[in-house]
Amino acid sequence: MRFKCVCKSWYALIKNPDDPDHDYHSITLISEENPQTFKGMTHLIGSVDGLFLMYGTIDGTISCTLWNPATREVRPLLLPLPESIIHAAPVLGFGFDPLTNDYKVVYFRFSIYHECEAAVYCCSRDSWRVLKPKESFPFYTNVKNTFGTAYLNGTYNWLLRGGHCCDYTILLFDFGSEMFEEIEGTNSNFLYTSVLGLMLIDDSIAILNYNRCCMLYYDIWVMIQPGVWNKIFTFECIGLIKSCYVSSLIFADKVSHLVSYNARTKKTRRLGFQHSRLGIGAQHGGCGVF
Repeated sequence: MRFKCVCKSWYALIKNPDDPDHDYHSITLISEENPQTFKGMTHLIGSVDGLFLMYGTIDGTISCTLWNPATREVRPLLLPLPESIIHAAPVLGFGFDPLTNDYKVVYFRFSIYHECEAAVYCCSRDSWRVLKPKESFPFYTNVKNTFGTAYLNGTYNWLLRGGHCCDYTILLFDFGSEMFEEIEGTNSNFLYTSVLGLMLIDDSIAILNYNRCCMLYYDIWVMIQPGVWNKIFTFECIGLIKSCYVSSLIFADKVSHLVSYNARTKKTRRLGFQHSRLGIGAQHGGCGVF
């Protein structure tokens, strides 16, 4: 990490030494970070190749920022939002397009007329392009939580809840084709809606679900193929789940220590970090973890 911070060429070489064609200059941002850079930035959308996408509200206006902590550069993004709906929370995704070697941000929402509005931002062009999703774009009432990043193999994924309380679907955006696609969710009979979110387990899309039978127990369902899901883990967790990495869940225990739990080996270890705000969700002013 220290060597990555020396300069951009070192960062690119260390990050991926076997890919000389990967255009790491495309992640060159604009300005150096300063104490005002992260003012109002309350949500981390995801991270790809060390780049972070954040958003928040500043003076009543929704703002987005790309941040590269290794080079300490930032790039503010102006969302393509009409003034009349600028107060509404956006649905965002962030990922890499392997076809063009470009980092992209995707945004969508339903208007008050139940019409889908979407746009994609390209880092290399520093511009947004308005998309026209097909008419069969799935209707949703809310977007469920994502533990960690939801970027996988050139796509970004969201877990949407439809009109019914147990009606769930996966929506993905392909950064190469710039198209949305709907994937059938799990059998609704197995889902408990109070604690539910999307995560990636060993490079597979998974759903974290609260176990109905045992208090403080969770189930993890992994998508084997579109529409086919398999429950692979049931585990106990006394604490607030914050993020996910490979096969490990990151959570805050009762005394606000950051703890890692490997769902496969069932081993727990403390990560050596404690903060009083870890026990509070990021959306309520607590700490987010990536």
